[in-house]
Amino acid sequence: MKGLVVCPQPRAADVGAAILSSGGNAFDAAIATAFAQMITDPFMCGIGGMGTFQYYVAETGENGVIDFHATAGSLVTPDMWTADMRGRTAISGYTLFDDFRSELGYTSILTPATVAGFAEAHNRLGSKPWAELLTPAIDLAREGFEMTPYVRDFWTRKMMEGLPDGRTRVARTEASKRIFLHPEDRFYEVGEIFRNPDYGDTLEIIANGGAEEFYHGALGQRIADDLSANGSYVTSEDLANYTPTCHAPVKGSYRGYNISSNPPPGSGVTLIAMLQILEHFDLAGAGHGSATHIDLVARAMAAAHRDRNEYLADPNSVAVPVDMLTSKARAAEWAEKIKAGKFLGDGKESPPSCTTHLSVYDEAGNAVSCTHTLGTGSGVVTPGMGFVYNNSMKLFDPVPGRANSMAPGKARTTGMVPTMLFREDGRPFIIVGAPGGSVIISAVLQTILNVVDFGMSPVEAVTVPRIHCEGAGIHAEARVQGAVVDELKAMGHEVFHSAISFDPVMSRGHVIVVGEDGAWSGGADPRGGGGVAYAR
Repeated sequence: MKGLVVCPQPRAADVGAAILSSGGNAFDAAIATAFAQMITDPFMCGIGGMGTFQYYVAETGENGVIDFHATAGSLVTPDMWTADMRGRTAISGYTLFDDFRSELGYTSILTPATVAGFAEAHNRLGSKPWAELLTPAIDLAREGFEMTPYVRDFWTRKMMEGLPDGRTRVARTEASKRIFLHPEDRFYEVGEIFRNPDYGDTLEIIANGGAEEFYHGALGQRIADDLSANGSYVTSEDLANYTPTCHAPVKGSYRGYNISSNPPPGSGVTLIAMLQILEHFDLAGAGHGSATHIDLVARAMAAAHRDRNEYLADPNSVAVPVDMLTSKARAAEWAEKIKAGKFLGDGKESPPSCTTHLSVYDEAGNAVSCTHTLGTGSGVVTPGMGFVYNNSMKLFDPVPGRANSMAPGKARTTGMVPTMLFREDGRPFIIVGAPGGSVIISAVLQTILNVVDFGMSPVEAVTVPRIHCEGAGIHAEARVQGAVVDELKAMGHEVFHSAISFDPVMSRGHVIVVGEDGAWSGGADPRGGGGVAYAR
């Protein structure tokens, strides 16, 4: 076999596998898969969004991160929304305004970064022509694909109090409504053919002219003019000046494996902290799914989220103590408090967001873990272009003077954690990531624990019952045994026991495991979508 691709969208995974089969490397496959994801899951990701791309080059051993975080427009001011905010969602996180200004419409948009990010990945790592990698996505947009349950579910599911429903989101602009609602003025049913030829035309321009078209060319000018005419805080200069950031991953270790994840404002430091706290405990001895196992994992999650809430920010705007957050000493401090029976949460939680992920591995040993997103989609489409812009303004703090307060040119914090674990000899062992806001961290954490501590296969690791905890209580899927929930409550935990066995709120882990013998296999989360495609 020539490699494999694991991601939530089966048809996008097929695209990546075909690129591998035709001689492309893991980086080519990741780029082609990502653009296909943008078509088949258009409110999870797109060229109006942002992301983070971790890579490993087998030939040289190079391991790096390309961060393409969306940034606040130049017209943003730190206190512009402070007086108008009327609270936050029930699980505190998304800012609430009567007019949905941070959630929908032109005012919710940050400077789009996705095209620049994948172009940087191609320039550094790609082997096939850029246009060839975008062609499958262009064809999908024009020829159409069968509407999937997970896309329709996002539009039709019940939202938290204070947030707009799916129809309000999709119909925010006439251009969006025209594309995403059926001509009969309803959502597309599962299995109906959905086409978006405008998106195909836009991607063809980018395929032929490169990323420069999006930021500097006639396409970029159309984008800038539309944003300016409709009250966006993003200017033409913001588009023209945007560049991704290339740097080393943050590092840690867990039970003899080296961890590599994304730097702030991503949450790699938080994931590493959780793992290094749990290194102080015998999880395997506790038994998977036991009250002791869940208690320890929940306490470690809450402790690391406490540091995340206090310290995580855009390091270009705020000093972030990365060395402290990822230190063994800090992990030991939290572990001692857990051993003393303390629950370390601060009562804060962030609601799930909407994102996507892909993991790729090829026969040469190259690897990619990439997470990219639109937030939950602003409902804004520039007429004739077909793509939705991000709504990432909602994840800034509208109160000035805080780590994640809004400011021009600043990136907001994110739960994205595209992660790799390496063996002592430097070879990749686990390539993993997930979509879904801060619940990403808990999904990736438990997937790693399931492989390392409990010896699970990739499929088992992303399928078994899952929990999530940030600091206000434990969220547990229905498959967590009732007697175990009773034990957790007796330990003093508040437990929110879901009625859903495979709860999509839990985020969807996507993992590749490379065995000691070099054989590889993948697991795609069954909580929504899920594609594992092998290239032969």
